[in-house]
Amino acid sequence: MKPRTKTAILAATITSVVVVIFTGSWVALQNRPKPTKDRVSKSIFVDPVIVADKSAIYLDAIRDSLGTKDYDLTQSSSSDADIVVSTTNSTGYQALVSEPIGSPMALVGPQIIEPAQKPTSYIKLSTDLSDKLPLIKEKLKQTLKAPTSWSLTVAGDIIIGRTVYQQEAKFGDYTSSFTKVKDLLSAADYTVADAEWTAADGIAYPLQGMSFASPTKSLDGLTYAGIDAVSLANNHSMNGGVLAFEQMLTSLTSRSIGYFGAGKNSAQAHAPYIADIKGIKVAFLGYTAIPGNFEAGPTTTGNAFIKIAPWYPFNEASIAQMEIDIKTAKTKADVVIPFFHWSEEYVHTPNEQMRQVAHRAVEAGATMVVASHPHWVQGIEWYKDTLIAYSLGNFVFDQEQTLKTKQGVVLLTEFAGNRLTKASFTPIQIENYYQPHILDGTAAQEVLNNIYAHSYWKN
Repeated sequence: MKPRTKTAILAATITSVVVVIFTGSWVALQNRPKPTKDRVSKSIFVDPVIVADKSAIYLDAIRDSLGTKDYDLTQSSSSDADIVVSTTNSTGYQALVSEPIGSPMALVGPQIIEPAQKPTSYIKLSTDLSDKLPLIKEKLKQTLKAPTSWSLTVAGDIIIGRTVYQQEAKFGDYTSSFTKVKDLLSAADYTVADAEWTAADGIAYPLQGMSFASPTKSLDGLTYAGIDAVSLANNHSMNGGVLAFEQMLTSLTSRSIGYFGAGKNSAQAHAPYIADIKGIKVAFLGYTAIPGNFEAGPTTTGNAFIKIAPWYPFNEASIAQMEIDIKTAKTKADVVIPFFHWSEEYVHTPNEQMRQVAHRAVEAGATMVVASHPHWVQGIEWYKDTLIAYSLGNFVFDQEQTLKTKQGVVLLTEFAGNRLTKASFTPIQIENYYQPHILDGTAAQEVLNNIYAHSYWKN
């Protein structure tokens, strides 16, 4: 993996569910206990640190290593322990620090000063099992083996139509929109974004108005930038019509770019796209809450919809279907990530129905929730130890009427197995009506401050 660009980053570092928001380069809080000498002759110290104190798991591992469950294995005090298993876990925000911008560690959010320590697990054996301790130790190491590490990057709305299409066509280069952000996107093991235009041949490519389309070759930019899959659940991916949209589905597949939130019937539109990322199965689902595209039916092409404010009365059936989709995806994948297209435009604050839907997605089993559409960035939320990013803003678009519509963020995440361990936002700004570049300095900090000011610090 290539090193991350040094820029102002809003980062959430979740080592034992530790959250840090800061300016500057990547910082990780690590609170690993140092290996200690055996407390008694039969003690075992097990490292690495894990994310929860689960003594029952350790006891089962010991029983398995002994080939029997007849031994009386109990938790014990440190003074008479036979086995010592050290764990760390944060129980929530311990303190808040706010320093002036410009200080050496200028914070724009909460920082855990000293993560709470879950007590070390001490396990007492009922019988002298000294001869079996090597076997027990090996079994515990296998139980606590570090899970696979992998990274995921998520970008916001990509709309290669109107002036973006005109600029790319003028240069004869359908990858040119991504030239300055290619390294940022391709550094991750996997990258997804929202594709909000029709890419098809033989249709009109308007240069004005609210219809966005460009030739099939416009998909070359996704491949060039290292984008592996896209959400098509939005209000413009079907602007070219149903047949052109179906042509786009075929073209994406031929380029080995996955898509989700759309299909030739409702079953396909609501089905997860499952990617295998270093052996971890990751399911992506897409939903739009904005009128514009057709809703997929039993035999008709379209998007998966949720119907909420501000464009629809709250529709419980559509939310219940989303919950079913997530629960079903959870049976097929290790990680489930729904990508929503929602919100009133040009606002930083998500409405209450958006928050309700996001919370229900988490409760149904979502590992992380991401979203776009408002053309501005919105806040984030920690809900039940799960990250919700309410809007990543624009990524490739021609809205140069205000600074906020020219700006967005790219979400960079890292996982250990099925657990999110690190997350950060890298601000971008679009120039010349089509080309994003990475922001730094004060400009980047202002984008991050907007996210922080409209976020919900809640566990």
